[in-house]
Amino acid sequence: YGWEGTGRNGLVRAIERFTGREFQPEYVVYAIIAVNCGVFLLWQNRRMVRDMTNHMTLSIRGILIEHRYHTLLTHFWSHASQGHLLTNMITLWFFGTECVALLGIQRFLQLYLGAGIFSGLCQLVWPSIAASLPIPAKYRLWAYDRSLGASGAINAVVAYSILTFPTRVILVWFVLPVPSAFLGSMFLAKDLVGLYQGNSSVGNASHIGGTLVGAAAWMAMRRRR
Repeated sequence: YGWEGTGRNGLVRAIERFTGREFQPEYVVYAIIAVNCGVFLLWQNRRMVRDMTNHMTLSIRGILIEHRYHTLLTHFWSHASQGHLLTNMITLWFFGTECVALLGIQRFLQLYLGAGIFSGLCQLVWPSIAASLPIPAKYRLWAYDRSLGASGAINAVVAYSILTFPTRVILVWFVLPVPSAFLGSMFLAKDLVGLYQGNSSVGNASHIGGTLVGAAAWMAMRRRR
């Protein structure tokens, strides 16, 4: 594990000197969680809500009309509620610390950030695609909706972990034992139904986009072995 041929860069060496401890891959996951929590606190400042909405959410209008291309990268650091944040961060902690140990820091960040961007694009284009299909979603989705949340990026991490260990048992909410492959299949099925019906309050297209990135990363790493 580590930085895969990039060496120990200056930031990592500075952190190690400051803490007196070797930098561990899981620290990256903790840093991502900390940034998400910090951004959520910024959303609580009423004077910042307008700027946060403009620069930390993703929409067709923001990309095509206002040219806020940076929101492809910033939208997946924002969360709509405490429950949204808590669920995503617990999931990231549970699967992310293992995933970064498997992939190393550089590949993990490529997976997480790449999935965040790709899943956002999926969420942007799906309403237009659905509008041309004979499915219920064509009447229920609006192309100008705003989206936010780290679920797409986290789904890539979850998918990679589940595909790596498909028979492992996961305790859902730390209580109910469920095989990881079955759990992943149920979440994927739920998102596919939401994608078809178009009446879900969550970003189903984003979730599926992230899952596809995680699966692609798993296949690529499998070929390298």
